[in-house]
Amino acid sequence: MTEIIVSFNPILIFAAVILTIMASYTALDLFTLIKTSESNQRFLFLGGTFSLGIGIWIMNFIGIVAININASGSYNIPLTLLSMIFGISFTGMAFNAVIGRQPKTGNLLAGSFFLTMAVLSIHVTGMFAIGMHVQFGSIVFLISTLIIFASFLFSLWMLFYSKSLSYSRHIWIKPLSALIIAGAVAEGYFLLIRSSSFYPNGEISRGGGSPGTFLIFLVLFAAILILSGLIASSTLMSKRLEASDTHLHDIQAALDESSIVAITDPKGIITYVNDKFVEISKYEEYELMGKNHNILNSGYHSPEFFHQLWKTIGSGEIWKGEIRNKAKDGSYYWVHTTIVPFMNANGKPYQYLAIRNDITERKKTEEVLHQQDKLAAVGQLAAGVAHEIRNPLTTMKGYTEFLQLDETNEERQEYLSIILDEIDRVNNIVEDFMVLAKPKAAELEERDIIPIVKNVISFLEFEARKRDVKIRFEYERDIIQIECDENRLKQVFLNFIKNGIEAMPDGGDITVRAAIINNQVQIAIQDTGVGIPQEKLKNIGEPFFTTKKNGNGLGLMVSFKIIESHNGKVFIESELNKGTTFNIVLPAKSA
Repeated sequence: MTEIIVSFNPILIFAAVILTIMASYTALDLFTLIKTSESNQRFLFLGGTFSLGIGIWIMNFIGIVAININASGSYNIPLTLLSMIFGISFTGMAFNAVIGRQPKTGNLLAGSFFLTMAVLSIHVTGMFAIGMHVQFGSIVFLISTLIIFASFLFSLWMLFYSKSLSYSRHIWIKPLSALIIAGAVAEGYFLLIRSSSFYPNGEISRGGGSPGTFLIFLVLFAAILILSGLIASSTLMSKRLEASDTHLHDIQAALDESSIVAITDPKGIITYVNDKFVEISKYEEYELMGKNHNILNSGYHSPEFFHQLWKTIGSGEIWKGEIRNKAKDGSYYWVHTTIVPFMNANGKPYQYLAIRNDITERKKTEEVLHQQDKLAAVGQLAAGVAHEIRNPLTTMKGYTEFLQLDETNEERQEYLSIILDEIDRVNNIVEDFMVLAKPKAAELEERDIIPIVKNVISFLEFEARKRDVKIRFEYERDIIQIECDENRLKQVFLNFIKNGIEAMPDGGDITVRAAIINNQVQIAIQDTGVGIPQEKLKNIGEPFFTTKKNGNGLGLMVSFKIIESHNGKVFIESELNKGTTFNIVLPAKSA
């Protein structure tokens, strides 16, 4: 059998390479558009598969025709079509393995393998289609196949799998990938030719009987027509998608400017947050990604609240409501939230979009109005009742004290003392009412707060010892000056420390700390008592709300009002079975 010596027609080879590059770029353009399109995914996939499959086939077919064989073989049309079908089929299998799949190494290897099979099957079938018997050199053939496989592997990895290289951010990725794929196809053609020996398979027709030039130009014309159509289709699709992307970008920019936006997966894991989310939560973006919204849980809402929320969105319904969240620095903020579930074809949510608006200031205003309404009600009650109560109380107290003067029976003396104590308790309640009804203007004078706190502690020391409670006072400076109404401030400390004592029926410790931080005087009164439940903590300071069996809540409310009149604030921290801390913040005064 005589081996046929081959040579190449450079013009046809150049034309084949150019067409292959065009086909590769068009195919990749269509494949990458699949991610941003929902209604035309099948059309885009088929168009990309057909384009790249034809591109590989054209390189091989024109390359084979371009070989100047001493006697041109006749073409077997069915085998030629079969080689084209092989190329398109293997190309479809390759990209089906990598597009829309999990980024796994197995999928990447499978895609590279099928593209390599497309090149090999087209080459071998094409050789038989022109009546050539091919023998491959095993070593050179193996090396050629590995190089082709590696080129496809790198190109697919760069385009679909690399996390640092994204074609949406690096416009050169797609052209470079197209060049690598076209280079792999051309490289595969030349390497396979070099690793092959060609022998005539049967009789060779000579002279003008060959389809020759006419078939070559027919294929060139058809290829250019097909690729031009695909490029036009791709360009049109790109323009439409670009217009759509611009529209979506404008909407997103407006949304980001006005709202707090987050996207989560079906399990509630955060996959996207906008700048406003980062700003209000005070977390960095990397701290939020991959976490769920428990990172923002303020403890304000009950588990049942979130159970109903998830039940609603899990069934595909939109949820709307108000949520209090906790920022990274421990501050709280309120958001009006709308959560929209996105459902897949099976009716299951595949992601959730949460759009929030900051309503913290509105909630603060509502709280102030709520407190004012309650204060108004208490004030009206106090104004109408206090005067009528104090007159009979004075009479009752006077006659009781008169009866005590002549009473010699000890048991009756005890009863009369109890009556006087109860009259004083009622009188104190009336006093609290009067403070709320007609609050006195604070008469502020410069005072050292250290002796004020010591005086209150010494006053309560006896009662504390009776309840097995130890009171400690810690301060970092001997003199801490503030402007205050001393008597009213003593009333506040008295209320807070007394509450701490009463919160420890089995004894415990109360620690009072005084310090100057950021030009503010901070006094912390910490007990080791039973603590206050989170759901009740927000109601502390409201009229008639109390956590004690015997109490009316007016003492704490009056204390809060006194601190407000001193331009200060009260913050409460509490944990069940560990204790409560009242943090008083007042403006400092230079000593």
